[in-house]
Amino acid sequence: MSYQNRKKIYEQIEKIRKRPLIAYVTSIRPGTQVQMATDVIPFFIKEINKIKDSDSIDLLILSNGGDPLVSWRIISILREKFKKIGILVPYTANSAATLLALGADEIIMHPFANLGPLDPQLNYQDENGKIKTIGYEDIVKYFDFMKEIGTNNEVIIQQSIEKLTKELPPTLIGFAKRSSTLGLTMCQKLLLTHMTDTTKAKKIADTLNNNYYHHGYPLPKKEAEEIGLPIIKNDKLIEDLLWDLYEDYAAEMDFNTPYNPELIVMNKIKNNSQLLPNKVNIIKANNIIACLETLGMNYYIDEEIIARYTLNNDMSITTNITIKPSSWNTNN
Repeated sequence: MSYQNRKKIYEQIEKIRKRPLIAYVTSIRPGTQVQMATDVIPFFIKEINKIKDSDSIDLLILSNGGDPLVSWRIISILREKFKKIGILVPYTANSAATLLALGADEIIMHPFANLGPLDPQLNYQDENGKIKTIGYEDIVKYFDFMKEIGTNNEVIIQQSIEKLTKELPPTLIGFAKRSSTLGLTMCQKLLLTHMTDTTKAKKIADTLNNNYYHHGYPLPKKEAEEIGLPIIKNDKLIEDLLWDLYEDYAAEMDFNTPYNPELIVMNKIKNNSQLLPNKVNIIKANNIIACLETLGMNYYIDEEIIARYTLNNDMSITTNITIKPSSWNTNN
């Protein structure tokens, strides 16, 4: 399928829900998972400005997350124009995508969908140049462990701190704490855009930030409802349409195939029956990594794989692969 076919599904959902729909999808393909980023905001604004006769809107989100400030920005923009916001989750809405859902008056989750915890994750470079990820809760649990084993000796505590700061720069620890506080505060603020019960909002925020022991924990529909999120009863037809959309995104963006540029190039080379020895050949391939769609407009980002390759006299192949990132494009 393609955007032209998805338009038919968007139209059906809008007819049932009686409000416009915007779909925001970032790739969850293994090896090329893409984050929600601020570069999408101008396109959100452009599409929102086209909506004239509705005080409600639906936003479909499919993403593993990204910049939490993007979630806050999108909800703030929507609240300026619409009295009621619905979030539709066909499959996965983790981390910042979950944060986005917290700003909605109602959340529609497919039975196979999940939200996730909101504890911030930070990337850092270790002394060997390797990129690692750590959350503030990892640091907290380290000291909780020291307390549990009864370590009250000041020397051992000092040694524990020294080992931690040897692995993590002190500024990173401070940033982790600040990010945790920001996440908790933003979570409450988003909930209070549609809730009046401050205590309930704080409890939900605390749960999502502190009560799960893995950032990738998949929070299913029933559990999301139990912690107090505004999950509404699904219309069976809406469920089917959401799943149709997920399967279409998955097919077009290759969610179920690990991203391996070398393999993509080699498969294309194998299909070239006119490969000549000692001649430089060029092939290209595209990988869609994000899209923002409405019934009337399709924006997308794709990475272009450019491979220059030569068939050597010994029949081996020499390749040089470049991946060229793209900005937002449109077919319209």
